Amino acid sequence: MRSDATKCSCGAVSPCEPVWHRALAEEQGDPAMYAWHTPLVLTYLLQHPQQPAAREQYLDSQFRLLQLYVEHGLDALNRFGSVQRRRNAHQGKDFAYDTEALADYHPLPGHTPARFARSIHDLCDADGRFVGDGHAAYGVRVHEWARATVAAYLTGLSD
Repeated sequence: MRSDATKCSCGAVSPCEPVWHRALAEEQGDPAMYAWHTPLVLTYLLQHPQQPAAREQYLDSQFRLLQLYVEHGLDALNRFGSVQRRRNAHQGKDFAYDTEALADYHPLPGHTPARFARSIHDLCDADGRFVGDGHAAYGVRVHEWARATVAAYLTGLSD
């Protein structure tokens, strides 16, 4: 049995940070895997809000973006990002997300769940690789991980 010292803060049975770094490194060399970069980052930061890369002022918008992804998929998330980048090009350094476009989604609850039904470890296939069984299968795993993260925040329960 593992001690709590080997667990991750998200409740995973082992630390997530090495898997996170490996995923970021591998997607840099694989454009098809990189397509899921945004949901990868959103989900990881919401499961690990204590990480230096997580900024408290952005977590609510990130949670709403993750809900958009879970509900409408990768294409919708990418379209939203494209619109935001175009707005940024016109507004310069004072850019802020169009929060009105995300108003229909739940705000981030005031707690981080103690555990999630899925972790970044679940992005690996049976051989311990990310895309060894194909990019589509990896995309399904990313979506399931994101969905489990949203569900844990909204219900406080794991699925």
